[in-house]
Amino acid sequence: MRKEYGLLLDFDGIVVDSEPLYERAMNRQFRRYGIRVGADDWLFFKGKDSRAVFAYLREKFDSRIDFDELHAGYKKELLDEFRKNMRYIPGFLDFFNACKTQFRDILVTSTSREIMLWTFENVPVSNIFSHMITATEVQNTKPHPEPYLKAAEKIGIPIERCIVLEDSLNGIRAGKAAGAKVIALTSTFGPEILKEADLIVDAYEELDPERLIALINKSQ
Repeated sequence: MRKEYGLLLDFDGIVVDSEPLYERAMNRQFRRYGIRVGADDWLFFKGKDSRAVFAYLREKFDSRIDFDELHAGYKKELLDEFRKNMRYIPGFLDFFNACKTQFRDILVTSTSREIMLWTFENVPVSNIFSHMITATEVQNTKPHPEPYLKAAEKIGIPIERCIVLEDSLNGIRAGKAAGAKVIALTSTFGPEILKEADLIVDAYEELDPERLIALINKSQ
Protein backbone atom coordinates (compact mmCIF):
# COMPACT_ATOMS: atom_id res chain seq x y z
CA MET A 1 0.00 0.00 0.00
CA ARG A 2 1.26 3.47 -0.88
CA LYS A 3 2.06 5.66 2.11
CA GLU A 4 0.11 8.90 1.58
CA TYR A 5 0.26 10.38 5.08
CA GLY A 6 2.90 11.60 7.50
CA LEU A 7 3.23 10.76 11.20
CA LEU A 8 5.40 13.40 12.92
CA LEU A 9 6.25 12.36 16.46
CA ASP A 10 7.68 14.27 19.37
CA PHE A 11 9.89 12.04 21.54
CA ASP A 12 9.60 13.00 25.22
CA GLY A 13 6.12 12.26 26.54
CA ILE A 14 5.00 10.78 23.20
CA VAL A 15 7.36 7.89 22.51
CA VAL A 16 8.91 7.56 25.97
CA ASP A 17 7.85 8.45 29.49
CA SER A 18 10.80 10.78 29.99
CA GLU A 19 9.37 14.07 31.23
CA PRO A 20 9.74 13.05 34.92
CA LEU A 21 13.40 12.22 34.18
CA TYR A 22 14.05 15.75 32.89
CA GLU A 23 12.35 17.23 35.95
CA ARG A 24 14.33 15.14 38.42
CA ALA A 25 17.65 15.97 36.74
CA MET A 26 16.82 19.68 36.56
CA ASN A 27 15.51 19.90 40.09
CA ARG A 28 18.64 18.34 41.53
CA GLN A 29 20.74 20.97 39.78
CA PHE A 30 18.37 23.79 40.71
CA ARG A 31 18.59 22.88 44.40
CA ARG A 32 22.40 22.97 44.27
CA TYR A 33 22.32 26.53 42.95
CA GLY A 34 19.38 27.79 45.00
CA ILE A 35 17.11 28.23 41.97
CA ARG A 36 13.37 27.97 42.62
CA VAL A 37 11.09 27.60 39.62
CA GLY A 38 7.30 27.75 39.52
CA ALA A 39 4.51 26.26 37.40
CA ASP A 40 4.84 28.97 34.74
CA ASP A 41 8.55 28.21 34.39
CA TRP A 42 7.88 24.49 33.86
CA LEU A 43 5.23 25.31 31.27
CA PHE A 44 7.87 27.29 29.38
CA PHE A 45 10.44 24.49 29.66
CA LYS A 46 8.30 21.69 28.17
CA GLY A 47 9.05 21.18 24.51
CA LYS A 48 11.97 23.64 24.53
CA ASP A 49 15.55 22.67 23.80
CA SER A 50 18.07 22.97 26.65
CA ARG A 51 19.71 26.07 25.12
CA ALA A 52 16.43 27.99 25.38
CA VAL A 53 15.79 26.72 28.92
CA PHE A 54 19.18 27.81 30.26
CA ALA A 55 19.05 31.15 28.40
CA TYR A 56 15.72 31.76 30.16
CA LEU A 57 17.19 30.82 33.53
CA ARG A 58 20.19 33.08 32.96
CA GLU A 59 17.91 36.06 32.39
CA LYS A 60 15.48 35.36 35.22
CA PHE A 61 17.85 34.35 38.01
CA ASP A 62 21.10 35.54 39.59
CA SER A 63 23.55 36.38 36.78
CA ARG A 64 26.45 35.36 39.05
CA ILE A 65 25.42 31.70 38.76
CA ASP A 66 27.70 29.73 36.46
CA PHE A 67 25.04 28.48 34.07
CA ASP A 68 27.55 26.65 31.89
CA GLU A 69 28.54 24.59 34.93
CA LEU A 70 24.88 24.10 35.88
CA HIS A 71 24.06 22.94 32.34
CA ALA A 72 26.97 20.48 32.30
CA GLY A 73 25.85 19.00 35.62
CA TYR A 74 22.26 18.75 34.39
CA LYS A 75 23.33 16.95 31.21
CA LYS A 76 25.33 14.39 33.21
CA GLU A 77 22.43 13.71 35.58
CA LEU A 78 19.95 13.54 32.71
CA LEU A 79 21.93 10.87 30.88
CA ASP A 80 22.12 8.86 34.10
CA GLU A 81 18.31 9.12 34.50
CA PHE A 82 17.85 8.03 30.88
CA ARG A 83 20.07 4.99 31.31
CA LYS A 84 18.30 3.79 34.43
CA ASN A 85 14.67 4.77 33.95
CA MET A 86 13.60 5.44 30.34
CA ARG A 87 10.63 3.36 29.09
CA TYR A 88 8.14 3.49 26.19
CA ILE A 89 4.77 5.15 26.80
CA PRO A 90 2.21 2.34 27.28
CA GLY A 91 0.54 1.46 23.99
CA PHE A 92 2.96 3.42 21.80
CA LEU A 93 4.58 0.47 20.02
CA ASP A 94 1.25 -1.12 19.06
CA PHE A 95 -0.02 2.22 17.76
CA PHE A 96 3.20 2.93 15.83
CA ASN A 97 3.25 -0.50 14.20
CA ALA A 98 -0.42 -0.18 13.19
CA CYS A 99 0.36 3.09 11.36
CA LYS A 100 3.30 1.76 9.34
CA THR A 101 1.29 0.65 6.32
CA GLN A 102 -0.24 4.06 5.53
CA PHE A 103 2.05 6.58 7.23
CA ARG A 104 5.64 7.68 6.69
CA ASP A 105 7.14 8.38 10.10
CA ILE A 106 9.69 10.85 11.42
CA LEU A 107 10.83 11.76 14.92
CA VAL A 108 10.83 15.52 15.65
CA THR A 109 12.53 16.47 18.90
CA SER A 110 13.96 19.56 20.61
CA THR A 111 16.79 17.39 21.96
CA SER A 112 20.18 17.54 20.24
CA ARG A 113 21.23 14.80 17.79
CA GLU A 114 24.16 13.97 20.08
CA ILE A 115 21.87 13.12 22.99
CA MET A 116 19.39 11.26 20.77
CA LEU A 117 22.12 9.05 19.33
CA TRP A 118 23.49 8.42 22.83
CA THR A 119 19.95 7.60 24.00
CA PHE A 120 19.33 4.95 21.37
CA GLU A 121 22.69 3.32 22.12
CA ASN A 122 22.38 3.29 25.92
CA VAL A 123 18.75 2.94 27.04
CA PRO A 124 16.15 0.17 26.62
CA VAL A 125 14.39 1.89 23.68
CA SER A 126 15.34 1.54 20.00
CA ASN A 127 15.58 3.89 17.03
CA ILE A 128 12.62 2.43 15.16
CA PHE A 129 12.05 5.63 13.18
CA SER A 130 12.64 6.09 9.46
CA HIS A 131 13.98 9.64 9.89
CA MET A 132 14.79 12.14 12.64
CA ILE A 133 14.84 15.94 12.96
CA THR A 134 16.58 17.21 16.11
CA ALA A 135 17.49 20.61 17.54
CA THR A 136 20.82 20.23 15.72
CA GLU A 137 19.15 20.41 12.29
CA VAL A 138 17.12 23.60 12.79
CA GLN A 139 17.73 27.27 13.43
CA ASN A 140 14.48 27.68 15.38
CA THR A 141 13.12 25.11 17.82
CA LYS A 142 9.51 24.65 18.98
CA PRO A 143 7.17 26.57 19.19
CA HIS A 144 8.53 27.77 15.83
CA PRO A 145 7.09 25.72 12.93
CA GLU A 146 10.52 25.05 11.35
CA PRO A 147 11.06 21.57 12.89
CA TYR A 148 7.75 20.24 11.57
CA LEU A 149 8.07 21.91 8.18
CA LYS A 150 11.51 20.34 7.78
CA ALA A 151 10.14 16.99 8.90
CA ALA A 152 7.34 17.00 6.30
CA GLU A 153 9.83 17.99 3.62
CA LYS A 154 12.20 15.21 4.72
CA ILE A 155 9.58 12.47 4.32
CA GLY A 156 8.11 13.98 1.15
CA ILE A 157 4.55 14.39 2.45
CA PRO A 158 2.70 17.76 2.29
CA ILE A 159 2.30 19.15 5.82
CA GLU A 160 -1.48 19.26 5.32
CA ARG A 161 -1.44 15.46 5.07
CA CYS A 162 0.53 15.02 8.28
CA ILE A 163 -0.46 14.30 11.87
CA VAL A 164 1.71 15.72 14.66
CA LEU A 165 1.68 13.97 18.04
CA GLU A 166 2.67 16.21 20.95
CA ASP A 167 2.39 16.48 24.72
CA SER A 168 3.28 20.16 25.27
CA LEU A 169 1.87 23.57 24.39
CA ASN A 170 5.10 24.57 22.63
CA GLY A 171 4.91 21.45 20.47
CA ILE A 172 1.23 21.92 19.68
CA ARG A 173 1.86 25.49 18.57
CA ALA A 174 4.76 24.39 16.38
CA GLY A 175 2.64 21.76 14.64
CA LYS A 176 -0.35 24.06 14.16
CA ALA A 177 1.81 26.91 12.85
CA ALA A 178 3.37 24.50 10.35
CA GLY A 179 -0.10 23.60 9.04
CA ALA A 180 -0.49 20.06 10.38
CA LYS A 181 -3.29 18.50 12.37
CA VAL A 182 -2.14 18.02 15.97
CA ILE A 183 -3.11 15.31 18.43
CA ALA A 184 -2.14 15.92 22.05
CA LEU A 185 -1.51 13.14 24.56
CA THR A 186 -2.14 13.98 28.22
CA SER A 187 1.04 12.26 29.38
CA THR A 188 2.58 15.51 30.69
CA PHE A 189 -0.19 18.13 30.91
CA GLY A 190 -3.96 18.07 31.35
CA PRO A 191 -6.46 18.98 28.62
CA GLU A 192 -6.80 22.54 29.92
CA ILE A 193 -3.18 23.21 28.84
CA LEU A 194 -3.44 21.25 25.59
CA LYS A 195 -6.72 22.75 24.34
CA GLU A 196 -5.16 24.28 21.19
CA ALA A 197 -4.72 20.76 19.74
CA ASP A 198 -7.19 19.40 17.17
CA LEU A 199 -7.72 16.29 19.29
CA ILE A 200 -6.78 15.41 22.87
CA VAL A 201 -6.45 11.80 24.06
CA ASP A 202 -5.44 10.17 27.32
CA ALA A 203 -3.99 6.96 25.90
CA TYR A 204 -2.88 5.33 22.64
CA GLU A 205 -5.77 2.90 22.88
CA GLU A 206 -7.97 5.81 21.71
CA LEU A 207 -6.07 6.10 18.40
CA ASP A 208 -5.79 4.05 15.23
CA PRO A 209 -4.75 4.84 11.63
CA GLU A 210 -8.35 5.33 10.49
CA ARG A 211 -8.99 7.98 13.14
CA LEU A 212 -5.81 9.84 12.14
CA ILE A 213 -6.74 9.78 8.46
CA ALA A 214 -10.27 11.01 9.22
CA LEU A 215 -8.80 13.95 11.14
CA ILE A 216 -6.49 14.85 8.23
CA ASN A 217 -9.31 14.65 5.69
CA LYS A 218 -11.81 16.57 7.84
CA SER A 219 -10.70 19.99 6.52
CA GLN A 220 -9.67 18.95 3.01
